[in-house]
This record gives sequence, structure tokens and C-alpha cells, in this order.
Amino acid sequence: MSCWENLRVKSNASKTAGERGGELNVQAEFFRWYSSMEFGEDADVRVKRWNGLTAVAKSPSVTTLEALTRLAFRKKLQNMTVDANQLREQLAADGPPLGDEELALMAGAALALILRPMDTTSAKAASLITGASCAGLRRLAQPMDLVGMAKNVQTQLAETFRRRPALEQPKLVNPQLDIQANLDALDVGDITTVHAAIKALVSESSKALKAIAVRQRQFESAVQGYVRVQDEELDILWWLQGEDCLTFGVPFADVPLDHRAIAFAIELAALTKVLPGPTALPALLSRAGVDDNVRLGIPEAIQGIPKEWLAYLVPEERVSKVSAVTTPILEAARRRQEVDGQDTWIAAWATVTGLDQATKLPALRLAESLYCELLQVSLP
Repeated sequence: MSCWENLRVKSNASKTAGERGGELNVQAEFFRWYSSMEFGEDADVRVKRWNGLTAVAKSPSVTTLEALTRLAFRKKLQNMTVDANQLREQLAADGPPLGDEELALMAGAALALILRPMDTTSAKAASLITGASCAGLRRLAQPMDLVGMAKNVQTQLAETFRRRPALEQPKLVNPQLDIQANLDALDVGDITTVHAAIKALVSESSKALKAIAVRQRQFESAVQGYVRVQDEELDILWWLQGEDCLTFGVPFADVPLDHRAIAFAIELAALTKVLPGPTALPALLSRAGVDDNVRLGIPEAIQGIPKEWLAYLVPEERVSKVSAVTTPILEAARRRQEVDGQDTWIAAWATVTGLDQATKLPALRLAESLYCELLQVSLP
């Protein structure tokens, strides 16, 4: 269990008034978003929509997250195991059927709700959303700033996960048993009371041992997560200090300017062990030599690199995770692989992704986007 997983969602019975108020605020915000879909206010339909939304957002699988992201960006659910009609019915709950525009809004609202807990699922959803945005090349028509929310989640989780865990552990509550009364019952031969006392002692001892075990597991998980992050940061710093491409076996300075965005994104992603990666990603890429004055189109960048680099971008075991919507840069690499390095893939790529093949990005933004895509398909 990771540190993020320890940020579990509490039950309604244990939520503070502030948390319950926060949920009401989110619900009110959803009703405001949903109002654009209504000809007239219908409280019953709104509540049913909210119930469907919360049910889907409760514990979504990675496949569901991908489907919600595609729907929010108004893309088709092609080549996916998820049933589009079933997801549509789940979001509609027992309310009226959802139209396509309403479905897109519901998917966006579900993602906004999933981003809120700041846990591992939020991190995965944020990665899919930023991947689909592709450094702003793909516009999102939603009443909420879903891309901004996703970036905020990535920033906060990157900072949170890299904090040193608290070494001071919470105190355990001692079991409260009336020992003297039980001893007195033993003296007078009150077997019924003694029997009840033994059962109470066993129950309280079991609770105490379980509490100790849970606390210890949580502490060990937090420490292990922190050590993993420290090892990751140390590896990245050694890489940066050594100024040598480990994957390609050449010094940073020998990598052509037009290839650095892809080469250094591959290198950094290979060294990263925890989603969403370090907070200083732009600085690391810039320090390594990614020149932001260089502007590259995605097809141009992918077609320009040596053909043997494609295996580092899309290894065979990760091909199934590549998506035209959430990993468009890796989709370009996959399509070039299919045609053995020729440039005949570009027009088809532009069609399936909906991205303009002529649009150019600053090299730093291209490297950041590719890095996030690589983490998305390599980390759980």
C-alpha cells in the first residue's frame, strides 16, 4: 500500500462537518454545471444524475478512467473493453437516457469528482487528462477547467509524496477493563461474570493487536514510499550530474537539439518510479539541454529520430496501453513502428488523434508531455 492509498476515503459516519459541507459544495457545483443541459430545472433528475455520477466515481478501474477521459474530450471508445452503453446507463442511473453532449458533461464531472481525493486514482486520472490535452493542442469544451484541475493534482501529489513521513506515531488507546471487579467475581465463584470477563479481555486484546498491526503497516508503507522516492531523486541527480544518456550511451552534448526532447524524456521516465514524477521536471529537462527555443511538431519529432529509438518509446509489452486519445505522442511512435520507419503513418495519425500535424510545440513542452505519457503506460 502506497502513501497515497493511506489517504483513504472515510465513511459518512466518520466524516467531519467540514467534509460533509465540502461534499455538498461539490454537489452544488455539479448542479450548476448540469444546468446548461436543462430546459427547465428538475430536482429529481438532478439527484439521479448525481447518484449515477458518484457511483461511477467511487472506485473506477483504469479502463473506466480512460473511457471517461475519452468521453469528456468527446472521443469515441474504440478498441476498448469497456461497454459504452453500459457506462452511459451507469451515469444515467435510473433517470432519463443521456444524450451525447450530456454524456460528455457527466464524464467530465465524474473525472472532476475522482480528482478530488488526491489519491492514487486521482493521480492516474490526472495523467490521462493531461495526456489527452497534449500540451494544450487538444481543446476541452467543459464548464469546469478539468485540465487545470489535473495539473493541480499532479503538482500537489508530487509535493505531498516527497515529504518526509512523520516519525512520531499516534498513541494507541489502552483497553479499559474493570480488572478488580473480575477478580472479586473469581473469588466468590461467579463463573458467568468470569466467563464474560475473559471474552471481553480477548476482544479488547484483539482490537489492540489489530490497531498496532495497522499502524505498523501504515508506517512501514510511508517509509518505504519515501525511500523509493529518495532513490529515484538520487538516480536523477546522478544522471543530471553525469551528463550522459544511459539509454543511448552518448553525452548530453552529443544529442542533436531536435532529438533532445524525446531522448531526455525517455531517460527521465526510465528513472522515475512514482507517478506523477518530480515537481522540478521542467527544470531538469532544461538543465539537461532541452532548448525551449526549438519548436517541433509531433510527427516531425517522431519521424526525425533514429528508427531504433522507437523500441524505447513503445516496448512490445506496453503497446496495448497506447491510446490515440490519452497518449497521442506514443501513438505516433507506434504507427511509425508499424510502417517500419516510413512517413506514411502521419496522415492517419492526424485523423485518429484529431491533432494538426503542422502545429509546432516548444521542445520543453513536447518533452514534458512525452514524459507524462511514458509514465502513464509504464507505472501502475
